[in-house]
Amino acid sequence: MTNSESKPARRGAAVADRDEMTAEGLPAANRIICACTNMTFAQLEDAVGKVRNHSFDALLEETGAGKTCTACLLDLEYYFVDLKARAPSNTAPADGDRTDEGGAPLSLKYRIYRWLDSISPLVAWAPPIHIPILAGKDIQTWLIVTNHDLLFDERKSAPLTTDVEVRGGDGKRRWRRRFHIPPGEEMRVRVDEGIAGEPGALAAGRATVVSRADHPALRGTMRPQLEILAAHGACALHGQGDVGPGDTWFTMQNRPDDERLFLLLINTSGKRHSAEISYPDDAGTDVVDLPAHGTGLHEIVLPPEAAARIGTLPFAVRTRCHQPSRVYLVCATPTLDRFSIDHR
Repeated sequence: MTNSESKPARRGAAVADRDEMTAEGLPAANRIICACTNMTFAQLEDAVGKVRNHSFDALLEETGAGKTCTACLLDLEYYFVDLKARAPSNTAPADGDRTDEGGAPLSLKYRIYRWLDSISPLVAWAPPIHIPILAGKDIQTWLIVTNHDLLFDERKSAPLTTDVEVRGGDGKRRWRRRFHIPPGEEMRVRVDEGIAGEPGALAAGRATVVSRADHPALRGTMRPQLEILAAHGACALHGQGDVGPGDTWFTMQNRPDDERLFLLLINTSGKRHSAEISYPDDAGTDVVDLPAHGTGLHEIVLPPEAAARIGTLPFAVRTRCHQPSRVYLVCATPTLDRFSIDHR
């Protein structure tokens, strides 16, 4: 069971302007696609046919579009894919093109992939966004996805279809639901229920969110947000995608009388693995076991000798993950009645 709310946006509800599309299902030539660069659809169409290596990243570098406020990125990607599909000759590399932009030879493997791309339809992909969940006595975590238009009054946002999946620390699915968010409204759903562990203990889980617009439109405020409500305060953070294996560093202070520090680790892969948490001054390494799709919560406690040497000076802690993961720093009062959360 979940608690959810649907709230109207602070701005007036909007309906996407589908009647402004051409008979081919494309925007009018003078329609502004990127407001920051004043790029029209006609300019985008021209640029798609000219990018050097036929990639979306190359289009952004060539035009500068999508690199300021980023609100148009999803639209740019959608139309990039659509225009390539409509003109497949633009997708294939030129005959004899065996070098990259810098003139270096392309490997056989890369040329094979490039050829496969040239004969396969390009499909836009909605990346999953991960939300950490905290649960415990008088602690709630809420997920919010809004569908506001921001500054784009002349071109409205599209309805969103949002899939939400919640898993506990053990990686097992608690529930999964699909939400439909009309333009000008927001979805607000509580996600911590079923996550709590031992009575009085702090527990962690994760929600995975995938949102897709029902048709092309300017993206507004669709990036998921989390809100953690505790007895004497609240904090919020936007969601992120996963990152590959590697190191994550956080800098902090050791003030146990004033705050408790936790590392919240989300294993975004389907493989079980362990994360290594290394303290400064050779103060040791802790290992956190992360089940497939699971979440770990590790409290940072310096050994007495290291705490005496460091005092209240800032120090850095490294988390090394061997599979795609997300790592967050959670600060809490000693009584766990207020929280703040940050990410790298």
